[in-house]
Amino acid sequence: MKFVCGKTISATCGNFRPRPWPLPYGKNLLMGMSLVELVLAMAMSALLILALVSMAMAVRNSFRLQESLAELQENSRYFADLLAINFSDSGFHPQPWLHESTPIGLMPQSIDASSSNSDRLVSRSWSDRNCFGSINPVLDPNGKPEFHLRESALELINGSLAHTCGYGPAADSQVIQINRQGLIPQVEAFQALYASDLDSDGLIDRWVKAGDWPDNRDLLAVRLGILSSSREIITVPQTRSFDILDFHFEAPADGRLRRVTSYTLPLRPLLP
Repeated sequence: MKFVCGKTISATCGNFRPRPWPLPYGKNLLMGMSLVELVLAMAMSALLILALVSMAMAVRNSFRLQESLAELQENSRYFADLLAINFSDSGFHPQPWLHESTPIGLMPQSIDASSSNSDRLVSRSWSDRNCFGSINPVLDPNGKPEFHLRESALELINGSLAHTCGYGPAADSQVIQINRQGLIPQVEAFQALYASDLDSDGLIDRWVKAGDWPDNRDLLAVRLGILSSSREIITVPQTRSFDILDFHFEAPADGRLRRVTSYTLPLRPLLP
């Protein structure tokens, strides 16, 4: 099949050769980048990578900060729950008019400065639930769960706020169900103060340390405080001081976040 030359391009059109596509700006397409262009490209790429790395580091630091703040907040909430579950019923007796000889409430085993940064709090009450919150399987003559003595203690052990709990029908037959279980980690100080009513008018006269009260029936409340720290190093290392109730603590310059948490628990009045 042949075509007329001039109307349709054909291989039969004599010495016709296709014209090359015009080159931009008259340059050869096979030429590479100049040294100046290469240096500029590398500089722009370096600036872009640096900006991306800085953004990634900022996002990571923000995430670590929020995670550490959440950790401190969670420790504070768990501290409040721990006190509410184990110490809010201190001194409870189902039949307080019996005047039993077994002491209840805050116990003499509560010690001020049991270790360098920690006090020790010991409380006792009658309860139909054991240290794990389970109903006592032993029933009284009426078919209801029998009330046994439950004794709880808090103190600082190896950097954790530890809980010890015993449960049994009498003070000399308690079974230790929880033995120094570390519940709140990264705690650097634990302190306790006790509200004493010296003139029996129902008002707090002064806050005293453990052992400074003449009678635990004169105590109206207990104030507890902890100093907790984050696991991660977040801030610029610098020395800081904290006051946990009546205790002064000098924190090391390790860059960790720290938070002081304190709660006050009212105590049940004990009959004379």
